Amino acid sequence: MHPPPFRPAQLLSDWPDCQLELHCCAGTTIYPVRLLAARHGDRTFADLLTRLRCKRCRRPPEQVWLCAGHRQFNHGAPPDWAIELMPGSRA
Repeated sequence: MHPPPFRPAQLLSDWPDCQLELHCCAGTTIYPVRLLAARHGDRTFADLLTRLRCKRCRRPPEQVWLCAGHRQFNHGAPPDWAIELMPGSRA
């Protein structure tokens, strides 16, 4: 299945049944989008991505994925789809 069209200007409430998967030096952290919206308000993905930080190094995460389900390398079933929102580019 192909992912639905995504724009960074969309609100968290537009993707309530998805999860954000963050990868950094602390490993993988998964946040349900519905929980992020409840805790931090219904902001845009663009705004949220500028605020995300790794819990260990306090830098922006190396990678961020918007997933419909868990990613396979995270010991879950393959997702229906996943969109890379923040590609791994740190050295």
